[in-house]
Amino acid sequence: MNTPGKAAAPIYDRLIAERGDVIAVAALTAEETHREIARVMDFGFSSTDSETKKDK
Repeated sequence: MNTPGKAAAPIYDRLIAERGDVIAVAALTAEETHREIARVMDFGFSSTDSETKKDK
């Protein structure tokens, strides 16, 4: 018995062709949001810098 490497999903493939890959777009949006939040919440020092300044 031969088994294909990837199972056929014609309904899903048709939806992607018609509507776009929503899962990929959501993943990209989440990554962009994560980077933006990291940039906005960056106070310019790392945790090791703050520990060093407190000890002095």
